[in-house]
Amino acid sequence: MPSMTSIRLACAVLALALSACGPGFDREALFEAAPEAVRADLQAADRHILVVRHARKISEDCNALDCALSERGAAMVDRLAELLGPRPVGEAMASSACRTVYTARAGKADVVQHQPAPGLDTPCGGGDAVARSRAVAMLAAEESGSRWTLVAEHSNTVCLWIAAFASVEGTPCAAGDLGSDAYGDIFWLYRVDGDWQVTVLLGAFDVAEAEAGES
Repeated sequence: MPSMTSIRLACAVLALALSACGPGFDREALFEAAPEAVRADLQAADRHILVVRHARKISEDCNALDCALSERGAAMVDRLAELLGPRPVGEAMASSACRTVYTARAGKADVVQHQPAPGLDTPCGGGDAVARSRAVAMLAAEESGSRWTLVAEHSNTVCLWIAAFASVEGTPCAAGDLGSDAYGDIFWLYRVDGDWQVTVLLGAFDVAEAEAGES
């Protein structure tokens, strides 16, 4: 029978191994994609809001609310879902443009839609008019009790979310809007001791044309 000392030593070694893997962090693949410099803060955070631009559209010149995703875009949603892991997010939000709604479904939760711009109240998928504004959506995200919130937006609105919570300095949002070719970035807002910070996972869920079967 092993001695008490050897049992304690084994437990200590196991605890050390678990701590190296990020103990208790509920989205391992996402955590591993984050820069090492911020991982301790991510582990300490009590809230996380992931803001993403919608996945790639069927055509870059398609700007209608019902514009669909391309095969590459659909593959991006799958990759985002893999990063998020099997557990649904607490809340998923998106503008009512279908390309953002489809992207937010990566969170495996019902998507709550808000107006992409004032007065645009047509919902993706039909149903009642969308009354929720982006400002109300932001307030709901800030006051939410959910540990994880996923938000899908547009190249000219992602940065509105980031600026509302944290500094945009040193991020792609420093210029105000995202570039037209900026796809697959995850803007990870996280709250530590009541203060929101942001780190950006550049190209984290983008997919190459060859991987998506597009030519």
